[in-house]
Amino acid sequence: MMNKKNLEIISSVGSVILLIILFALSHQMENSITQEYGFIGALVIFILVMSFIGMKLNEMQ
Repeated sequence: MMNKKNLEIISSVGSVILLIILFALSHQMENSITQEYGFIGALVIFILVMSFIGMKLNEMQ
C-alpha cells in the first residue's frame, strides 16, 4: 500500500493536471461570458476535489 506522503504528492499533481485540463476546456468555449463561468466552475471543481482529498488524507493514519 502507498504511504501517505506519496499519495499526497500524486493527488496534488493530479489535481493540478485536472485544473489545467478544465481551464483548457473553458478556454475552448466560444462566448466570453461562458468562458468566464467555465473558469469559475473549474476553480470550484478544483477546490472541491482538493477539499475531498484533504479530508480523505486526514482520515488516513
